[in-house]
Amino acid sequence: MLREEFLRRVKEAADLESLKQADRAVRAVVAVLKASLPPQQAEMIASALPEDLRLGWETVEAYPADILEREDIYYEGSEGQSAREKPTITQG
Repeated sequence: MLREEFLRRVKEAADLESLKQADRAVRAVVAVLKASLPPQQAEMIASALPEDLRLGWETVEAYPADILEREDIYYEGSEGQSAREKPTITQG
């Protein structure tokens, strides 16, 4: 599977408006995943991916652990939002 096809699937599955949004979502997930995995497992995942997806995986830096552990990261609830607006995670 090519990266563009993967991003199209993410876009459709998440009901996003663009491939750019899908790319940002995938990068965020990969960054958190890479921060959570031991380096050997991240390398195993990379080696199992098709070349195009592996290049994308390798370009994403893991989020620093201190960011993931901070207490001031919060989830903005969806109260008062329209059906098309999605809640976001932000740093306080």
